[in-house]
Amino acid sequence: MKKIIRAKAMGFCMGVERAVAIVQKIADEKEDNAVTLGPIIHNQQIVDKFASLGIPAVESIEEVKEGRAVIRAHGVPLSERKKLEDKGVEIIDGTCPKVIASHKIVQKYSSLGYHIIIVGDKNHGEIKGLAGYADDFDIIGNADEASLINPPDKSMVISQTTIKESEFESVCRVLKEKNRNVIVHNSICSATNDRQNAVKKLAGEVDALLVIGGKNSANTKRLYLTVKEMNVPCWHISTVEEIPPEISSYDTIGLTAGASTPDWIVDEVENSLLHL
Repeated sequence: MKKIIRAKAMGFCMGVERAVAIVQKIADEKEDNAVTLGPIIHNQQIVDKFASLGIPAVESIEEVKEGRAVIRAHGVPLSERKKLEDKGVEIIDGTCPKVIASHKIVQKYSSLGYHIIIVGDKNHGEIKGLAGYADDFDIIGNADEASLINPPDKSMVISQTTIKESEFESVCRVLKEKNRNVIVHNSICSATNDRQNAVKKLAGEVDALLVIGGKNSANTKRLYLTVKEMNVPCWHISTVEEIPPEISSYDTIGLTAGASTPDWIVDEVENSLLHL
């Protein structure tokens, strides 16, 4: 029988648990005219589950006609909130509290005339939301991109909550070399660091590793890349159906999961591995 070891920190984080609980409560109330503005979290199985319960995800404000709209865990730009208010739609805020804190920091420094530098994946919902609270900003994804900008004297840099600490540090080093007055706000979530540290430890204890989570999940992708950098055989899968046949040749298999991956998906993967 295979030996399966789970990472000490994995799966749902506080912000995801909160957002999912908010939508589940609406589903339990069985009231009509509720949607989520964008996927509530980056997990297609959860999004599909709520759609089947009558709470679909919509991609634009134009699709919200009436009723209630739940703001996704990643947050939305301030302009989108105002559009919902103008439509008379009831807003239910599923934004992660740590992302809300980042919104407030960006809004504060922007109001003081600072240029905002946002570090993360430019197409990620959280980054789009943060940018929506800034008047003057750049979005950069890595140190190479940081080397291409010249931060004004009054600049503040802040990160996506789900990027790796090493990514943010490398960007900040480049920016500080260009302008020592750049103010740095490290907004990386502690859950992100906990999961990164746990997967590094786990990778040293197993023959191979499966990283479970949505293919559009930023923190899941980074867990996978961390293991790859350690030269441990690993695969990024979303569901039990994606378990690679090659995994059967390994005796001790590690499991970790992104912050948007529910326990039941991890359980399914583990049960399948035990019966290989």
